[in-house]
Amino acid sequence: MKLAPIALAALLAAPFASAATGPLKDKALALQTANKDSVVFISAVVELEVTAGDNPSRKEEKKVEIVGTVIGKDGLIVGPLSAIDVASAVDGRTINTPKGPVQISAKSNTKEVKIILADGSEVPAKVAFKDTDLDLAFIRPEKPEEAKLTPVNITDSAKLSLLDDVIVLGRMGKDFNREPVAMTSEVISILTKPRTFGRIGAPSLGMPVFNGEGKFIGIGINRFPPKGDESGSSQATNVILPAADLLESASQAK
Repeated sequence: MKLAPIALAALLAAPFASAATGPLKDKALALQTANKDSVVFISAVVELEVTAGDNPSRKEEKKVEIVGTVIGKDGLIVGPLSAIDVASAVDGRTINTPKGPVQISAKSNTKEVKIILADGSEVPAKVAFKDTDLDLAFIRPEKPEEAKLTPVNITDSAKLSLLDDVIVLGRMGKDFNREPVAMTSEVISILTKPRTFGRIGAPSLGMPVFNGEGKFIGIGINRFPPKGDESGSSQATNVILPAADLLESASQAK
């Protein structure tokens, strides 16, 4: 099994993102100016061990990078857990094979975690807390006073509302010098079961999302089908986790 790459190429296409004009464009530019250094990359080496049914275990080691958002004055960063800990997404799932359904067992070890700053320098970090239910990984620099990270103001927040204008802040990949990205779109759907999520017309995995007034409304995560789903699918969907749920989870990241 190969570790799933982060779909940063989607940032180039963003087929549903819309061109901003007027006040929305002005607000997007202001947010990017104030928060462009609040979106960073996290790199880590991940040791993954996967067992399918009675078959022998397969092991591999990969270096991964995920987009994360700085949310705390102490340098606390949040990103999608499934992008840095693949085992959390596949462990316990059942896949269909020619010989019938097979249950997957997976475990991983995340090590050599580093924060890649806007200037390309790297800061040693550690995983402070994992919220498997919400697909959140909280990362904190080992020496916060030396990292000098700028947090997004996640307490100045608002609820997701259908067809609201949204602004997404991100970063391009290494091949594009990790340049800041600002996108505008709208909330295209609100999911209410089993919990509330939003869907927008732009990529947002690991990125902060704001409404047209500049208030924080959530962060992009992966949502997976329930384990035990008859289709055997583990395909993720990029959704927006509301600000209130992020705040509640972040309070546990000690």
